[in-house]
Amino acid sequence: MNLREANFQVERLSNELNRLLKDKEVLEAKVGIQSVDPTKLVVDGGKRVDRLVEYVSSKEIKDLDDKIVIIQDKIKNLMDWIDAELKILKKYDKVEQLIVYYKEVDSKEYTWAQISRMVNYSMPHCKRIYGRYKKRRNF
Repeated sequence: MNLREANFQVERLSNELNRLLKDKEVLEAKVGIQSVDPTKLVVDGGKRVDRLVEYVSSKEIKDLDDKIVIIQDKIKNLMDWIDAELKILKKYDKVEQLIVYYKEVDSKEYTWAQISRMVNYSMPHCKRIYGRYKKRRNF
C-alpha cells in the first residue's frame, strides 16, 4: 500500500463512519431516547411502549456502535501508518522527497520520464532513489 491508497482508504472509511453515525441517530430518534423531566410526577399510566421494538432497536444501536468503534480503530491505524511513512520520507533531502511525492502521493500518476524532467535527475537515478525509499519503508 502506498500513501495515495492509504489516503483514499481513510476517506472511504470516514464516509462509512459518517453513514453509520447518521443511521445511529435515526435509530435513536425512532426509539425515542429522551431525558426524564423530574418536575413532573406522573404516577398513573404512561405511554404505551412496544418492548420488542425497543429491544430490536437497542440491539441494532449496539451493533452500530461496534461497527463505529471498528471503523474508528481502522482510521486511527491508517493515520498512524501515514505518519510513520511521512517520518521516513523526512529522512531524505528535498529532491528525493519530491520523487516519492510524485510517485506515491500526488493524485496524478506520473511516468518516470515526467518525474525525471520535473526534478532534473536522470530516469535511472530517480528509480534508484525510489527503490531506496521502498526498501527502507518495508524494512
